[in-house]
Amino acid sequence: MQICRGKETCKAGRIVKMEKQGRAEQISKLQKESYDILFIGGGSTGAGAAFDAAKRGYKTALIEKRDFASGTSSRSTKLIHGGVRYLAQFHFKLIHEALTERQRLLENAPHLVKPLKFVLPAYRFYERPYYGIGLTLYDILASRGKLPSHKTISKSEAIKEFSAIKKDGLFGGITYYDAQFNDARLNVLLARAAEKEGATVANRVELVSFIKENGKLKGANLKDLETGKIFPIYAKVIANTTGVWVDHVRRLDDSRTFNVLSPSQGIHLVFSKEKIPCESAMIIPKTKDGRVVFIIPWEDHVILGTTDTPIENPGDEPLPIGNEVQFLLDTGNDYLESKVTQKDIVSVFVGIRPLISPEGNQDTKNISREEVILVSNSGLVTMGGGKWSTYRKMAEELVDRLVQVGSIETKEECSTKVYPFPGSKGYSETLYQELEKTYKIETKLAKRLQNYYGTEVFEVLGKKPKLIGKGIPFFEEEVVFAAKEEFALGVTDILARRFRILFLDLDLSQKMVAPVATILAKQLKWKEKTKKAEEAEALNLIESLKKSYR
Repeated sequence: MQICRGKETCKAGRIVKMEKQGRAEQISKLQKESYDILFIGGGSTGAGAAFDAAKRGYKTALIEKRDFASGTSSRSTKLIHGGVRYLAQFHFKLIHEALTERQRLLENAPHLVKPLKFVLPAYRFYERPYYGIGLTLYDILASRGKLPSHKTISKSEAIKEFSAIKKDGLFGGITYYDAQFNDARLNVLLARAAEKEGATVANRVELVSFIKENGKLKGANLKDLETGKIFPIYAKVIANTTGVWVDHVRRLDDSRTFNVLSPSQGIHLVFSKEKIPCESAMIIPKTKDGRVVFIIPWEDHVILGTTDTPIENPGDEPLPIGNEVQFLLDTGNDYLESKVTQKDIVSVFVGIRPLISPEGNQDTKNISREEVILVSNSGLVTMGGGKWSTYRKMAEELVDRLVQVGSIETKEECSTKVYPFPGSKGYSETLYQELEKTYKIETKLAKRLQNYYGTEVFEVLGKKPKLIGKGIPFFEEEVVFAAKEEFALGVTDILARRFRILFLDLDLSQKMVAPVATILAKQLKWKEKTKKAEEAEALNLIESLKKSYR
């Protein structure tokens, strides 16, 4: 296994120096240079497309109002999958495309995207052959993949795979494979990759207004939210990749435009593995509202989700509404041997699906998850819909369209199908064993580090890393790396997206606020007022999340 250490990374078998410009340099470039393509919105769609465009050689800029993946892109069910439930809707093209992309991600980012076995339980005698037909088709659609095919299992085998399963009335089940991933960290990696390929990348930059000439877009006025400075930027074409905010941006372009977004809220409840012991995941094939629900082991915890609740006014930090929490508890308890209650919840996270329905369909469960590209009279190109599993293919389609709309000279073709992301070169699933020996740490921590950073982990930790605090399994060096290399500008950026602890353990997150703020204050040269404000913002968010399910 090839391991790169220090301020180095592996590329095509060679060792090259890592170079990264600071945020000030990136903001300066935005003010001084003109671009082929400007992407507004740094979630999976925007960051993925900016990476694609920069890698093809187009002069690219990517801005994000908050933090990369701060919206829906960090709040997924953590699955890279074809979508078993789409079989019933006959979305075979979408499934095949997603399963093809699943295999590419397993190869391009093996530290962040990993195979995950699912158990589909059968409580009626006919369910195993019935589900088996659909999963046979699923296997066929994934024919180029390398994951095992589905398998019919007995009752005892089902219990062995998912020990928390309700045993009464269980006939057995079926196992099949999909993939699991760390969504926020992959999103940040895409932003890093875009910058590495030459894109100008900056978060906490807000779109204020558009600049037009003869009714056509030629640029935009942006606001640096760190300094308050407003400045113009010019580009041949502008992409609106703002997720649940696409209609807001479209109205900035044309106040008369109609809404195309039909947002849907999905919540996830998080439990300890002691409460729901499992190694494999479980899919609950049909709920009272006609959806599927997943029970998934993730980051040494278990996620139960998700809901599908139409919502009119999504906010930056959405919370459970109505009976969503109770619905998930009731649904999960129908399939669990030991019941879970609100007292067992250790965290909750909520995402808003940016579903596009130009026809105005409000039945969000039946709106296609396929992406949609819209082009306004002024030339604003909007992409909405889609899913994490197909972000790369979406990016390819979006860049192709942007080049066409912007009348940009065609350069290279898309080359992101095979792209080893930072941390993937020389990666092995046994890397944690070397981490255990090198840093004298326990296996659980070593595996978390392996899965966050891959072979970059030695650069992150250095020679003698120091834990943030007693009983806190994160290192100070990780916070510094997040600020220097991963665009982190605030406490919540760290707790929610560079670390995933805000989504896993709210009590531990609360303990981490002050020490993380202290490290960031030194690294980012905060004044005491800024440090206190960052701490207060994080603590208020944690408290509101706790109240949302108690």
